Amino acid sequence: MKSNPILVMLFAVAMIQISDAQVFNRSELTTQVNTPWEITFGPDNYLWLTESGGRVIRVDPVTGNKQVVYTAPDYFNGSPLEQWPLCFQPNIGAGTLGLALHPDFSNASNSFIYFVYSYNHGTAQSPETKFKVKRLFWDASIQTVVNDSDLILNITTGYDHLGGRLLAIHQNGNDYLFLTVGDHGISEANSPTCYNPQSTNPNNFAQDPAAQNGKIHRFNIDGTIPFDNPIPGNSFYTRGHRNPQGLMYHSGLEIIYDVEHGDRTDDEINVLYKGMNYGWKDVRGYHDGNVPGESVYLSSYIPDPSIANDSLVSAFYSFCAGSPDTSSNYLDWCTVAPSDGIYYGSTGIPQWTNSLLVVTLKDGLSTDWEVFRFKLLPNGDLVPSMPGQPNPEAYFSVDQAMNGRLRDITFSNDGKKLYLINNGGTTDKITVYEYDSLQSSLSEQVFEITNLHFPNPVKNHLFFNKELPEDFISEFKLFDVTGKCILSTAKVPERIDMSHLRSGLYLVHIVDINGFSHNTKVMKQ
Repeated sequence: MKSNPILVMLFAVAMIQISDAQVFNRSELTTQVNTPWEITFGPDNYLWLTESGGRVIRVDPVTGNKQVVYTAPDYFNGSPLEQWPLCFQPNIGAGTLGLALHPDFSNASNSFIYFVYSYNHGTAQSPETKFKVKRLFWDASIQTVVNDSDLILNITTGYDHLGGRLLAIHQNGNDYLFLTVGDHGISEANSPTCYNPQSTNPNNFAQDPAAQNGKIHRFNIDGTIPFDNPIPGNSFYTRGHRNPQGLMYHSGLEIIYDVEHGDRTDDEINVLYKGMNYGWKDVRGYHDGNVPGESVYLSSYIPDPSIANDSLVSAFYSFCAGSPDTSSNYLDWCTVAPSDGIYYGSTGIPQWTNSLLVVTLKDGLSTDWEVFRFKLLPNGDLVPSMPGQPNPEAYFSVDQAMNGRLRDITFSNDGKKLYLINNGGTTDKITVYEYDSLQSSLSEQVFEITNLHFPNPVKNHLFFNKELPEDFISEFKLFDVTGKCILSTAKVPERIDMSHLRSGLYLVHIVDINGFSHNTKVMKQ
């Protein structure tokens, strides 16, 4: 997925004709939910969620009516006997986490539900909390789970960074389950005395193929290990992850993106390549050497001979890339704490088609509970940010006091409604944002901006017609392909002398009085 940056920039300019100005109507379902962790919109037009206590629920997105379809009889929330008194987080990791529907869920013979929860792998006297993947069979004709079975057992847990996201997809002709497992170790930068010696910290094993933690695992849809996994008989698919809490699948390109928490800096989105190493805890985010020792580790990395083509992979996108914050206050850090995301391939919100939507958990001094939208190129790479067209863009932060910590996101089958769940920060609920196409069109002040200038291509002078009212414009700029501003005024000029400029592509950028941006390209001969 490497590309020529100049060509990418030119392509991005060609694609972006008018900026986003979406209008959404916010509402909340009346559904009572308890610590929801996963939400997905099923092909049956119902919402499927996990919530505390080992429960799977099904919610009517119109009425809000809730059905508890399954409660795990062996759900286990950890034991005081497993408590760890040394650090700020003494309780063993437990809970109800990810859920996924079979890729062919609409087929009555494949109506399987998969979800992750904690159970006691030991005894009452000697408890040992672990996670498992349970498979449920849903009979749509009677709307009941008619069979359940344990699919994957003995999934490790720890005192922090649990991961826990589940993804069921059809890829390369096969059906797979992907499961994220965090590094389970409290970062020494936050609590340096938790492990003595520090070498016992589980996060030291995030890159070790023999350890479960710090990995994204791949299973066949029946829970067995695929024959072509990086190491035969080993479920690991990628390694070197800190706390991967989200998985997004671009089915058109069969690309999997993961979302994971960084440590004070470098929250990440990654493209997952089989067998590759994402570097935690020696490498964070981009390969930019922004933490002590990172550059040395990158230059001296020795590939694992047991893994074909093993190498370190840089982040697809890094939030808050830079030097780690030395403040002891979590709220000071610029990390956003991304929790999950989803690939948006629908046309329901036309400007959002081919985007990643990522939700966050952090309301800090410089961060909010919000939705980030990442616009993608046709090959799955990011559209580069342009003047007036940032990528990513953030949404719904003004509603964060009502929305709370955003744990997950999904959207309706027509793509016009977004569903968000929160846990913590406010009452747990399902929030709905419905796209208002009429108001969005009005707010964009639709006009054919490509007809404002002529000729195109231009040799010497670029002229502008008078179709656009002068008081509609608050800013006009002309940029070359390097991002250099050639001209900046507060109104549209009648004529621009371009005779002294080099041949090539230029960007006309206009900001209207409503604050919306409009862009179009000009070719100089």
